[in-house]
Amino acid sequence: MKKILTICLLLAFSYSVNAQKVNPEIKEGTSLIASAFVQGQEVPLVLSIKKVGKPFSLAWSVEGYGDGVFEMTENAVANGTKMAMPTQPASGVTKLDDTETFGLISKASFKSLVDNKEFALNGVKFKVKATTTAFKIGGKEVDVFNVASAEGKSEMWILNNANFPMVLQTAQMPIDITVHEIK
Repeated sequence: MKKILTICLLLAFSYSVNAQKVNPEIKEGTSLIASAFVQGQEVPLVLSIKKVGKPFSLAWSVEGYGDGVFEMTENAVANGTKMAMPTQPASGVTKLDDTETFGLISKASFKSLVDNKEFALNGVKFKVKATTTAFKIGGKEVDVFNVASAEGKSEMWILNNANFPMVLQTAQMPIDITVHEIK
């Protein structure tokens, strides 16, 4: 009888461990394999964390189009209130405004998201949206905040990571992205 109870407890424990959401590690060298949707066309996109220091650098690459880097100031990563969403980014290095990020929300916006369940981006207020559908990458449920604009037109799924609140998916934005893999 003890053996049966032990087996049942181990099975229950392994199920609960497997049911937990993952929070992928984001660091220099991390790549996000994604699709971008621009003007109705799906385009393969690779985003790579080039540099975590000053300036924060996020590289992008689109096969057949080009590649480049978005550089964000320390202030933008800490307190930015805007997100760059170019439909045709320039190759080479693009130095973003002191209030502008790309691919992630600022740490101040993330703090507001955690504390108040809302934040503003590009002058639009986003609030946490209740969802029953799990957000998955590579078959694993990822710990994200699903947010929607106040009027409900735009949506984002943001990684629950105070150091790197990466935007993993968007809907109804000028450019929509869906991250398929993080490595």
